[in-house]
Amino acid sequence: MTEAELRAGIRDAFGTLNAVAEAAILRELAEPINLGHSERLQFEACPHFFGVKLVQTEEEIVPDSAIQDAVPEELRGALLASDLDLSVSEMIEAELPAWLADRWQAAGGPGHYRPAYLLFHGGMDEPRYDLEQRRWCEVEEVWPDEA
Repeated sequence: MTEAELRAGIRDAFGTLNAVAEAAILRELAEPINLGHSERLQFEACPHFFGVKLVQTEEEIVPDSAIQDAVPEELRGALLASDLDLSVSEMIEAELPAWLADRWQAAGGPGHYRPAYLLFHGGMDEPRYDLEQRRWCEVEEVWPDEA
């Protein structure tokens, strides 16, 4: 399999969780969210198990390991058999931001809170993925007044 085919397979695996993620986002959007001192809605992904939660409410959007568990064994085997120097985790990490942006759009998130970001757990200095602009931003760009 080519890298493009493997990435498409990862995205297909994510697709099995579309309804779960969208329902969780809609559940969170149903009530007012206190953005707190950050003034930005943020989702946080675990860089090991790839669970996703909404930072402000600490509510789960995608359970830990659900994304990894959704990747079929055949796809894992194809990746291991390939000449690519990538792990399943690296491919998940690369594809997760765009997938979550799709779920955010599908749930109507931008109509409630703008901007909204995804970060991988690791600290306040971690870059954020803008779910609307679909690009990574440095912290100084997200909070220019604090730079």
